[in-house]
Amino acid sequence: MASISLVVVKRVKPLPSWVAPLLSFTLGIAVATVLLWIVTLGRTDPIVVLASIGRALAMPQLLLKNFALLTIVGIGLLVSFKASVFNIGGEGQFYFAIIAATWIALFSGVGAIAIINKVLMLVVGVLLAGFWALIAALPRGFLGIDEVPVTLLMNYIAYYIVDYLVFNPWREPKYKYPRTPTIPEESWFIRIPGTTGTIELILLTVVVMAGIWYLMNNTRLGLAINVMGSNPNVLRVVGINPSLIVVSSLVISGMIVGIAGVSYLAGEAHLITIPAEACTPMLGYTGILVAWLSMLRIAYVPVAAYIVSALINAGINIQIAGAGKASVVDVFIGTILLIYSISVIFTEYSVKIIVKR
Repeated sequence: MASISLVVVKRVKPLPSWVAPLLSFTLGIAVATVLLWIVTLGRTDPIVVLASIGRALAMPQLLLKNFALLTIVGIGLLVSFKASVFNIGGEGQFYFAIIAATWIALFSGVGAIAIINKVLMLVVGVLLAGFWALIAALPRGFLGIDEVPVTLLMNYIAYYIVDYLVFNPWREPKYKYPRTPTIPEESWFIRIPGTTGTIELILLTVVVMAGIWYLMNNTRLGLAINVMGSNPNVLRVVGINPSLIVVSSLVISGMIVGIAGVSYLAGEAHLITIPAEACTPMLGYTGILVAWLSMLRIAYVPVAAYIVSALINAGINIQIAGAGKASVVDVFIGTILLIYSISVIFTEYSVKIIVKR
């Protein structure tokens, strides 16, 4: 009697690294479209869904804001991922930067000079976001405590701190709406006409990309972060403490995400609305998909950010067309991420069927 078994073996020559992102994007959209059609009992027209995604991809001026924000968040998360430190706490770091920037804009009394307000918002926001990341980095680096659940839980702590501040001391005083007052206009970023982006956000995106590229490719710390992700024992041999690299990568990651938080407040939101956990733009989580789709390569982060931004805008088009709700974006993003996780495995491994007689 013959027996059949499945064996997973490592490929002698792995598939090209671009296979996983391309497969996850194309197959993810196809699978998500079919799923939406099934769960809505045919009420979601696949043609409308695919046309909405196509229109979104062809309208870069409407993607500019999300594209730039996701590029910054994706690069921030990439830094820690490169060191095999999985920062799932981007949401918390994003909101702590917003807390700091809001305090500077509303309560610090620094004056009405726009450049001073914006610079202080960025500096204090980045520092507070880095501090929030540091709280998770220290136990991971020196005690070996898994950073994934810690950073994830810290997101919700950040949400509830925001809710407390806005519901109590920072609440809009006139009508008692569950939000802060609008930050002064001198703290706003300057909108680029005809687009959703701002001048300061685009400049910050370029600076972040160039700065992190230089850090990762031309500095001792960047080299150590890259080595940490593949073989931390090499660092010990050359006298570098891996714990310090873990802490550094997570703190740098949080600080970069903080730039996105300040930019979101100054460029779009201009106030905080609660409950934060329901009103969040989810950039800290969506940036994870951007980082992974980029294959942890800085040059590919903008490409991944553009695709994901198009999916977000496609959700708006789908709503306008009456083919679904905003939540369809989560279906697309979740499906793409799931297929990416599976396809990455099969770029390194293959499944063989062995028949024994």
